[in-house]
Formats: sequence, structure tokens, C-alpha cells
Amino acid sequence: MRPLIENVITDNAFNWMVKKYECRVTLEQFTCSWHYHSEYELVLYRDPHRVFSGRFFAGDKVGDVTHNTLLLYGPGLPHMITGSLSGHDEHEHHSTILWFRQAWLTQLQQNMPELRILRKLEQRAAFGLQYSDAVAEQIFVLLDGIESLPSHHQLTRVLQALIVLAEAQETDTLSVHAYSQRHECDEAGKRVEQARAFVEKNYTASIKISDLCRALHISESSAYRLFERHFLESFSDHVKRYRVGKACELLVNSQLPVAIIAERTGFNNLSNFNRQFKLVKAMTPSDFRAQYK
Repeated sequence: MRPLIENVITDNAFNWMVKKYECRVTLEQFTCSWHYHSEYELVLYRDPHRVFSGRFFAGDKVGDVTHNTLLLYGPGLPHMITGSLSGHDEHEHHSTILWFRQAWLTQLQQNMPELRILRKLEQRAAFGLQYSDAVAEQIFVLLDGIESLPSHHQLTRVLQALIVLAEAQETDTLSVHAYSQRHECDEAGKRVEQARAFVEKNYTASIKISDLCRALHISESSAYRLFERHFLESFSDHVKRYRVGKACELLVNSQLPVAIIAERTGFNNLSNFNRQFKLVKAMTPSDFRAQYK
């Protein structure tokens, strides 16, 4: 199941766009396409009457869609939703979607140093994020009825929403590895990108942190600090999670046997692959593949 690319903001005059969707009729089971796009997508589901039953798929994450489910997809992160609506006509299921461009986010930080907190949002959104009910309520208040406001007030609301997202502490990561993560321009950012590229190039081999140090010409203590500070995990945990993420891609996008996938993603044997996969995803590789079918 390969994702399709979708063009969301086609007018170059717009850097962001908000749309609200309402469902009031009983629907059969439906599924949107497995897709991705170059814009960020923030989607808020509102279902106070609990008439919608659905699940979302994002990267290698599967989760339930309930009232106040708030998800942020970074550029390139494939996602979809499946579900059905039941109940009476007077009960509605709402979804509000905010799309915004990477170039605009970068420009905001360059022109207004006060908004550099948005860099944190960029970095975390590369993995996809799910927010708490409390944050979802804040976003609902900011975006509800935004279309009726003058454009300058709409912009203020959107910026407030982005700041709320950047400051949020209680979040769940959707994918075990990043999609289209931004390349930093400063020296520290370049070193992070080199480390990321090293893992991406060599994850199928038996690599150690000493191999990374030789490739990047840094000490082991510097490498440990780099991963703890920028990746929020150790080198070994990062490699393990990256391998599991690549295995998830193969499980969804191919019919290869699980044993072959284990071999192609750097695991030394099938039992170790099954064990590590279950530690990260809380299910077996076969169960994970079945959810996407």
C-alpha cells in the first residue's frame, strides 16, 4: 500500500489554510486514501455525541479517533483514516484541519526571533504528534469560527495555535523515525544531520557508536551528548527504533516474509526482531501488518 502524494495548498499566495468539515448523515464504512503532502497538517476531530467510530493510521502508528483527537502530521508523513458515522441527523461529527507550509514556518523564525520556539515544533512534527485533550480544547477555541474573522485576526489565531502546539508537553510520537526532517544550517544542526544520515545509510549493518565517531570525527562523549540532546534517546535506542520504523514500511508496502524483512532491516535473527519490534510497537510484526490490511 504505497502512499499517494496530495497537493493541498495550490495557490502560492497562501501560506496556511483552515477548513472545517461536518458530517450529519449515517455512513457506511469508509476509508480515505493512504497519502502524504508537502505541507504540515493539524487535524482536530470533535465528536461530543460519540457518533463516530474510526481509527487513524500515521507512519507506523495506529490509533483510535475519539472526541478531541488532535494530530499533527509533518511534511511527507503518510496518513489515513477509516471509520463510520452512525446515529441521528442532529448529531454531527466535526473535523477542523489547519495546513501550513514549511517555507512560511522557516520565514517566521527568521523574521521574528520571538517565534524561534517554533523550531521545536518543526523537529518534533517530523515524527508526527498526538496531543492531549487539554491541548485539543485550546486549539478548538482558537480555530472555531476562524473563517468569520478578518484575515489579520485569523493570522493571529493561527500563530497562537502554533505556539500552543510548540509549548505542549504531553504528546505522543506517531512514528518511530522522522519523515522529511528539516536540515539545520548552524554547525550543531549539520552535525545532527550527519548523524542522522549515518544511521540511515548504515542501519542494515551491525553498527556501534564508535563507528559513528570515526565517521564524524568526534569523541564518544560528544556523540552520547548529541543523541541525548537532539534525538532524546541513546544511539543504540535510536538505531533500534529506526530499524523498526523501516521494518514497518516494508510490512505495509510489500508482501515480503517477516524473516526477510528482519534481515533487510539489520536484525541478526528473527527472534530478536520479533522481540525488539514488540518492545517498540507493543505488537508482533504480523499483527502490525494485519492492521493495515
